Amino acid sequence: MDRLPKHLYFSDGAENDVETLFILESPHKEELYWGFPCMGNTGKKMSEVLVNDKNIAIGDLIQHNNPQTRKYALFETFKFPLDKSLTHGLDADELFWKKLKNKGGKDQIKTFFEQNRQFFSYSYKYNLECALKIFQRNLKEIVVCGNIAQSIFEVVFEDKLKQKKTPKSVNVVFVEHPAKNLRNRRRWTYKSNTKASLFFSR
Repeated sequence: MDRLPKHLYFSDGAENDVETLFILESPHKEELYWGFPCMGNTGKKMSEVLVNDKNIAIGDLIQHNNPQTRKYALFETFKFPLDKSLTHGLDADELFWKKLKNKGGKDQIKTFFEQNRQFFSYSYKYNLECALKIFQRNLKEIVVCGNIAQSIFEVVFEDKLKQKKTPKSVNVVFVEHPAKNLRNRRRWTYKSNTKASLFFSR
């Protein structure tokens, strides 16, 4: 498989159970093989924190309807890999977005994305808005992992990100990508690395 079939993943029948939506960056080898997000070491890093088990990837648990993970959903910003070594089957438009990996910090990523936003797939915004409707009963927070996912989220949904909480808003948390913590051999934290709370207006 060269890309994932969709952006959004959660346990069967868990629409009314999901409390936390994780927005990630892109799939890697394990995710492409299984056709599901967070199936490799990143998923295991998340499981270590979310279900206290670092041996089974969070994607595997969600895919098999584990009761501990029905409150979690996964959303990939890109359905194809951004890793430079994974190019099989990708078209020119998809290969173009691999340039995001060359950008050093969040400001550079955001600038590059703003300059090229017209080439970005509309499916991201459409599917994320659909996810909010699907999970509207119990969704409490959106956790955006890593600089690429955060930058795109901020630009695309700039008009819906507010500083003031309302009855219909969802808390937005920006955290480091689990893969970065894995490379640095640090425990991944689910706590916000932003100074101010953001709220997404549904």
